[in-house]
Amino acid sequence: MSRHGRQRLLAKPVRGFLFSPALMGAMTSGDVLGSFRAPELLWLLILVPFALAFLVVRERDRRRVARRFVSERLRGVANAARPARPWILGIAILAALIAFAGPRAGFTNVPITERESNRVIAIDVSNSMAAEDIGTSRLAGAKALAKRLIDAHAGRVGLIEFESGADVISPLTTDSEAVIALLDTIQPGDVGRPGSDLGAAIDAAARVTTSDPGQRADVVLISDGEDQGSRLREAMANAKERGIAVHTILVGSPNGATIPAPDGVLHDDSGQVVTTYARGDLLQTIARTTNGLFLENPFAEHGLDPLVARRGLGKAKERQVRVPIDRYQWPLAAAFALFLLGSLAHRGAE
Repeated sequence: MSRHGRQRLLAKPVRGFLFSPALMGAMTSGDVLGSFRAPELLWLLILVPFALAFLVVRERDRRRVARRFVSERLRGVANAARPARPWILGIAILAALIAFAGPRAGFTNVPITERESNRVIAIDVSNSMAAEDIGTSRLAGAKALAKRLIDAHAGRVGLIEFESGADVISPLTTDSEAVIALLDTIQPGDVGRPGSDLGAAIDAAARVTTSDPGQRADVVLISDGEDQGSRLREAMANAKERGIAVHTILVGSPNGATIPAPDGVLHDDSGQVVTTYARGDLLQTIARTTNGLFLENPFAEHGLDPLVARRGLGKAKERQVRVPIDRYQWPLAAAFALFLLGSLAHRGAE
């Protein structure tokens, strides 16, 4: 996908979706049901008429039987609340079911302190990353690792691809799905400047972090370790001075592999087959110099755990969250009072 295509993907309009009739209907329904913690329990209210009918019939049967076997004085007919007892209990059951559904009314602001970090992922897309010495191409393996890192990151993430130069694919964003979609479009040779310059990648990633200078950031550089640049030492010094840890991930085998080409394998200008070797020494130096981590082909299930755990924590940010207030106490108190009243109305019964 071209750079313009990626920009269109990032800027894909959502206005039509936000105001679609279906979504508006769902929002309206959510507004109504959102006043209860468990609105699905409101279906239990259909039982109230049956319970009320049962209580009314039972009261009538009681009075009919009482007239046959108990004197008027003992039946407590002077208790004026007795005929209303089925209705009192019916309303009590209604209030109890409403309390069970968890009604909410009003909001309260709750302060939440968050600590997030920014992470920039730089992926090598030089031709050597097309070598297939890890069961698949090095770039395919790098993209799989990057996706796992993006999914596990709680803060904002940016994406860079590099060869002898570096291009920013995505600035820092919390939209991880968009970043992963852009990651899928990366191909070997995308930048169009053959070679591999690790220093250029570090410098470009450091520039991306300046969009949020108040937040701590780190860089994850995924490469086979080949470097034809001349500014790596300076880039490492700048990153260390700014407190940016550069974690490095080696993808590839040190045994070497050929590079696929349209006519078979890649040859140099003299006609010799080009063999690429994964080199971890430079990546280890970068990680050690900038206080980062170095990982080698961490494709195992928990291979990235040390890097996930090392995400930098930025300074604390406090935000207010509107939380609905539970009001189940109101109908629950009403139900309790009505059941008590129903018990008092039962006094004087035979």
